[in-house]
Amino acid sequence: MSTPRLLGAVLAGGESRRFGRDKAAEVLGGVTLVDRAARTLGEVFANVVVVSTKGTASSWPTIPDLRPPCGPLGGIEAALREAEEAGLEGVFVLACDLPLVGPETVRAIAYALGDADAVAPARDAVPPVEPLCAIYRIACLGRVTALLDEGQRAAHILFDSVDGATVTLATSDFLNVNTVADRRRAESELRGRRP
Repeated sequence: MSTPRLLGAVLAGGESRRFGRDKAAEVLGGVTLVDRAARTLGEVFANVVVVSTKGTASSWPTIPDLRPPCGPLGGIEAALREAEEAGLEGVFVLACDLPLVGPETVRAIAYALGDADAVAPARDAVPPVEPLCAIYRIACLGRVTALLDEGQRAAHILFDSVDGATVTLATSDFLNVNTVADRRRAESELRGRRP
């Protein structure tokens, strides 16, 4: 099965309010969260960028949000424009604070795209869908821009408005690192996965 021609985009422009410092620069398993996400996407896609306006240190190419601060939706808009300019089908966005997502999960989501304009994993959690580990086709760009013009910032609003498809994955990859305690949980989980 072939992987769609997508731009891998790490969203690393958040304000990290609950974390207390720039979580994109936090080290987990010897690698910063931003570089960990970029490496994961780099194992699946030929083109990977980091979307951030705050100068997050990374060896990966970085593109700025087009109109900061507009939250995750602003990052998705910048990534979709970059993908459109590169002649790609869309973008796989991965928030840098989802450090347990691995290439297998990314591939499973990519293979589930089919004819949908967007696809994200379904979870047994709240919220039930993870819109920041998801694919958005170029066709979503107009909707993203309209939502931003309306003052929206949340990715789940975009996902719902384009009737995004979901794929159920049996994985514990979606631990979101919002606090220092979450980071410790992720570190423990990562240690438990090593052979």
